[in-house]
Amino acid sequence: MTTAPALAAGLAGARAVAPVPLAQSIRRHNRGVVLRTLLRETTASRADLSRLTGLARPTISEVVRDLLADGVILETGHRSASRPGKPAVMLEVDPDAVQAVAIDLSDPGRIRAAVCAPDGRILHRTATPRRAGDTAAELASDLGALVAGLAARTAHPVLGVGIGLPVGDAAADGLSAALLTTDLGGLPVHVAAEADLAARAERDAGTHGTDFLLVRIGTGVSTAIVAEYAGDGLGVTGPGAKELAHIDVGGTTGEPCRCGSEGCVHAWVGAPALDRRIAAAGDDHARQAVRAEAGQRLGLPLAAIVSALDLPRVVLSGPETVADETFRTALEDSLAAIAQLPHARVDVHGGTVADAVLRGAAAHVVSAELV
Repeated sequence: MTTAPALAAGLAGARAVAPVPLAQSIRRHNRGVVLRTLLRETTASRADLSRLTGLARPTISEVVRDLLADGVILETGHRSASRPGKPAVMLEVDPDAVQAVAIDLSDPGRIRAAVCAPDGRILHRTATPRRAGDTAAELASDLGALVAGLAARTAHPVLGVGIGLPVGDAAADGLSAALLTTDLGGLPVHVAAEADLAARAERDAGTHGTDFLLVRIGTGVSTAIVAEYAGDGLGVTGPGAKELAHIDVGGTTGEPCRCGSEGCVHAWVGAPALDRRIAAAGDDHARQAVRAEAGQRLGLPLAAIVSALDLPRVVLSGPETVADETFRTALEDSLAAIAQLPHARVDVHGGTVADAVLRGAAAHVVSAELV
């Protein structure tokens, strides 16, 4: 039987081989569909998987046979018989087969990291202050120590390291290439934008349906599109997270964005600046007014996206500020007022997944290394 570490090593070496033959690409796709479905459902039979994925029973049997041989999934016994015939054999992902180290660099002042099970559960976590103005070499050194410490806390194979970076940060743009070539204990490294990782986590949770625009609010504002036509069956979103354009949405915040404008949408909605304005407000009524104005200003650049793609909902991910009902209602009203949307009203929801970037980073590793 191929062990999980051997499988990971083989896949890591295979990543450089291109192009992928069509038959192999189809097998990888089918394997990913089955694995993602099992992670979402927790347990399922072969018949369940065929029904849930739309794949033919012979295809399911082939994929399941390979996953069992690789030690990624387990047969956990028979389902209690509720009808005549042989009880179905239940399957689930082996939580001890492999684990992933996830790192969230979206906070400029702190590094958050965790060891995650294949289903996204956080098993061990840690956080450490991030050095101000750190170089790529200094950050790589800090990450190496974090990864080594976390890997030492688990007795199970570590499949790889997933790292979430903010979008639009000039320093982060250079870090992506540097981190991909950093030796983190000899483990494969996968880097992605924080918005894409949060979108993956929210999609895998299944709370918001198959089509939505995720808006990630941090030091800036970035977006990721989740839609059935954009995915590849693995929970991957569309063409990649993008920083929201630095549109002047009117008024002035009194604090310039890094683009120089005090009326930029990032100045209005970016978490540090918005938090400072809320803290400076004199009473609860004033604080709610600050949140409402921020939500209203965000509607202008988002309306074009959701109307062009006919997306029925917006999911806000980030600090608790953005999940506030006042902020969400103001954004919904702004979207409805700015454009004649195909849907009567675009629903705005707060994200439902805690530690979405960490969980998304772990899922990114699993899909890249096991599929």
